[in-house]
Amino acid sequence: MNVLVFRTNINSAQRVHQAACRLCKLKGICRWSVDLEDCDCVLRIEAETVAEVDVIRVMQKAGLKCEVLG
Repeated sequence: MNVLVFRTNINSAQRVHQAACRLCKLKGICRWSVDLEDCDCVLRIEAETVAEVDVIRVMQKAGLKCEVLG
């Protein structure tokens, strides 16, 4: 199991919904969450086969900012 962590602009319920609509289309995600209280609006994904570039791509298609949190 891989844990992927991203800095995002997912800072509202509406943006969480936008993210959910995109993330559900990616195969291999076991669990995900967004910390709306964190200043980086951290998106944490537990996945078997999903690559960071795939997550970034689908988030950007949804109009959301997303970058790997190092």
